[in-house]
Amino acid sequence: MPQIVRSSLVSSMQQVPNLAGVSTSTVSRVINEHPRVSAATAESVRRAMKQISFTPAVRRGGKGQSVRSGRSANISLLVFGTCGSQMTPAFEQLLHGVSAAASEHNLNMNFSFVSDPQHLPPSLVQRRVDGLLLHGERPGAAVESKLRTLPTVWLMANRQRPAWGDQVMPDNTSIGELAAGYLLKRGHRRLAYLSVQASSWALEVRSLSFCRHAREGGAQVSVLVAPLDPRGDYWLSADLPSLADALVDRLLQLDPRPTGLFIAEDRLVGVIDAALLRRGLRLGPDNGRGTDGFDVISCNNERRYLIGLNPMPATIDIRAESIGRRGVEQLLWRMSRASVPERVRTMIEPVLVEPVETASPRSGPSNGDRADPRGAASGTGRVEVSHLQFSDRAGGEADPQRAPAGSD
Repeated sequence: MPQIVRSSLVSSMQQVPNLAGVSTSTVSRVINEHPRVSAATAESVRRAMKQISFTPAVRRGGKGQSVRSGRSANISLLVFGTCGSQMTPAFEQLLHGVSAAASEHNLNMNFSFVSDPQHLPPSLVQRRVDGLLLHGERPGAAVESKLRTLPTVWLMANRQRPAWGDQVMPDNTSIGELAAGYLLKRGHRRLAYLSVQASSWALEVRSLSFCRHAREGGAQVSVLVAPLDPRGDYWLSADLPSLADALVDRLLQLDPRPTGLFIAEDRLVGVIDAALLRRGLRLGPDNGRGTDGFDVISCNNERRYLIGLNPMPATIDIRAESIGRRGVEQLLWRMSRASVPERVRTMIEPVLVEPVETASPRSGPSNGDRADPRGAASGTGRVEVSHLQFSDRAGGEADPQRAPAGSD
């Protein structure tokens, strides 16, 4: 990050604040690309410098250095809406990527679970943070107003579309296309999308992309969604078995019955398989009987949730570790360019992960359901972890946000 080098142009440094209508310290912060200067103020200062042809000499500090002191910058990773008692496998991968990148860039990182989005960690309240990485629920208005003053990057898709800051997330459009293409290639033309969600805009994008690509491939698609209570812990839901039962009941009522399923998250596959088992069925291409099969692909590459399933379904790797690494890089970019008004959204390309022993496509065409399978297409930074747990958590619905240009 740039740091001011003293020059003999003292008179110019006195003229700039007079022309811009700001203090000398504000001019200094603009030259240093300080993160807490508004875009309008920064533009006014730059215009004044251009008016008197004042170009300050600068030198570049080391990567990961704070603008204010040249020290290693302090960043915080905050996860809102969960106590963190049961981290998901995808979040563990995300955290690994963040931690590795923070170390490589000589950043000091503080990591906190904030189960009540109305509260902030002491380090933020005392203003000892240079930039934020955020994940989970959107915080309340009072907390948001404090966080907005800091360079911010949201990680993953979250339930609500972030109202401010940059974002690094999975490419949910590509995820839907991969899932549909996989099932189409295996010959299925009756498909279903199964999900539980609490008004998740990202999963809606995933569903829309899957349906569009499947229909373009000549398939019939049904969308089955069970509503999840948004007031619970961000990662925990005791309702999953009952929601899986509801999804399976609706699935079995479809006529004709789908043969290819896209289950939106790996964590749902086991509970849906259990619900089918209670009805004398199981997940698998054809169950050995040719009529009761459900060929499956899921998403997130959280293999822990798929242990014990036979056959093992295909899944889609959202590359959570890459999202974490790229999030740190984006935050460093934003910390050095706080005056850039545009929000930046980066999407990480997913990867199809097929089981090692892939089950053969369902045998025996039925009423023309089978189709031609060719039709588818080391540093010195430190990491601190803390858990902030509170008895109550604010609920409420999020206001819809207009997507910036380039969003999915």
